[in-house]
Amino acid sequence: MASSDEIEHCPINDFPELILVQIFSHLSIDERPALEETCKLWYNILRNSHQLAFSCVIKLHALVEDLINPNQTRLGRVLPRWTRQTQDHQKNVKPIDPRPYGYIQQYLKRFRTNIKYLYIDVEQHDPSCRYVLCQLLTLFGPEQCPQGRQIRSFRLRFISHNPLLMPSLDITQALRTFFQYDSSKNRRESLVSCDLSGLMISLDDDTVLILTKNNPYLRKLNLQDQCLVCRLSQFCILKIIDTLDELEDLWVDMISLSDEFIIMLSGNDDEQQIFRKSNIKHLGIRIRREEKFSDEIDAKLWQKLHEKYPHLKVTLNFGITTPLHRIRAYMKPDLQLQVQTLIINTPIPVADELCLAANSFGDTLEHVYVHTSGQWAAMTRTPAFNQAVMYLAYKCVHLQSLHVDVALSEDTIEEIYQLHPHLKKSGASKLLITDSPTHIINPEDMGELFG
Repeated sequence: MASSDEIEHCPINDFPELILVQIFSHLSIDERPALEETCKLWYNILRNSHQLAFSCVIKLHALVEDLINPNQTRLGRVLPRWTRQTQDHQKNVKPIDPRPYGYIQQYLKRFRTNIKYLYIDVEQHDPSCRYVLCQLLTLFGPEQCPQGRQIRSFRLRFISHNPLLMPSLDITQALRTFFQYDSSKNRRESLVSCDLSGLMISLDDDTVLILTKNNPYLRKLNLQDQCLVCRLSQFCILKIIDTLDELEDLWVDMISLSDEFIIMLSGNDDEQQIFRKSNIKHLGIRIRREEKFSDEIDAKLWQKLHEKYPHLKVTLNFGITTPLHRIRAYMKPDLQLQVQTLIINTPIPVADELCLAANSFGDTLEHVYVHTSGQWAAMTRTPAFNQAVMYLAYKCVHLQSLHVDVALSEDTIEEIYQLHPHLKKSGASKLLITDSPTHIINPEDMGELFG
């Protein structure tokens, strides 16, 4: 083991402090305590650097105490050792214990006025994680943050299952407290980006309207939560468009949109006193099972929207429960959708749908994702599907990324790479000769998803 003198004179410590801050910023808050025990320099940076606090990534994992092997620190203190919770631990109901997360709470209390980017991942099945999450969100509410805050970007994501589809009213209330901080009078304190797509609880109108009322300078807003049912009303979406003058990027469920929404965006020139022209540049639309009984799509309204916003980019995201006829309905060329990203989550072969997408969106499509589950990958693995993917690659001249869960033939993959050599770059494509399904669906969940 290296001595303290060797650590103090480690070559990495010759870097300027700004470089060390940049390196440490890639670590989540819960990963930093171990580094504080390395040397005095690192301890001072991690404990006192306001610049390091600009970006905070927090991961609230379910932890249990390991009493057999305590962790002795460099300073001689003996601290409890915490380990990740396993399936065996989950069988036992444990009381709320916020001790493992004390460092995170103290860090945010010290630097809450300096944080500009706040990203939180939480294993919400654990009661201690839910409790600590609510405490952290409340820290940034109007009562506990009287000196102001300057959070510009916020993301909350659940990274484990939601037992019994709990509504988690405590988390919803904590979110409202977080959003109640009034930054409408100070642009520097307003959220610019808010991503709630990782939530496994249903967002409601009250929570979203509190967010938009107090953060009028939002530019990016993602409301596509992971709950099976969307609770956001059409009135809420209309209110968002009316309130957020600078909104450029909006992600919502199609069930929450209405003809009035399209009319508001594409009002006639003589209606400017009622309908102002929005700054929106990208619209992310997710279509799921809820669309099964929706009205027919009014092509004229969407054509009118295209005329008003010819450069508006659209992301179409079809959930795994989307009826096949609704997928085809949104791919009709007469809608004139400028689809930039196409995401198809499907349990059945979609060869015809891919050909339809190629014909309708060939001039604009840049990113394509075809996701399936292990149960259905074999059904999709057909010569017709290979031909459809090849046709899509041929028609989409601006294709930047292509991810397919289903195995393709070697000849198909090689031809696609010849058409788009840049797809060979790391992360640009997922073209394999073996199935690699994204979704894992348990048999007991089939009825809930497709019933």
